[in-house]
Amino acid sequence: IVIRGLSIPAIEHLAVTRDQFDAMDFTDNRITRIENFPKLQRLCSLTFANNVIESVDEKNLKRNLPNLAHLNLAGNQISGLHVVGSIGEGCAKLETLSLVGNPVTNDQKRDWKQ
Repeated sequence: IVIRGLSIPAIEHLAVTRDQFDAMDFTDNRITRIENFPKLQRLCSLTFANNVIESVDEKNLKRNLPNLAHLNLAGNQISGLHVVGSIGEGCAKLETLSLVGNPVTNDQKRDWKQ
């Protein structure tokens, strides 16, 4: 399902999708936080590129999106790895996480080998 460019400020009412989609695209909205997902067993890919996301409710993702494999957060406002650090632990099937274009990727002092 594509929900792009609608200036949506928050994730709401997704239960009406009745778990019928493998992928959801929220690109180019005004979402600030990834939260409030209902139980969606089928969903495996989420795209949130070019929003203003600053935080992620990883417990909500773990509890309600058990098959999430791809999460695109490119072009948002994620400032530190602490924001996304536990997503991998909560989402056991996660294969890809894109953080391109977030402030966290511009940190010249970060030692990425740690």
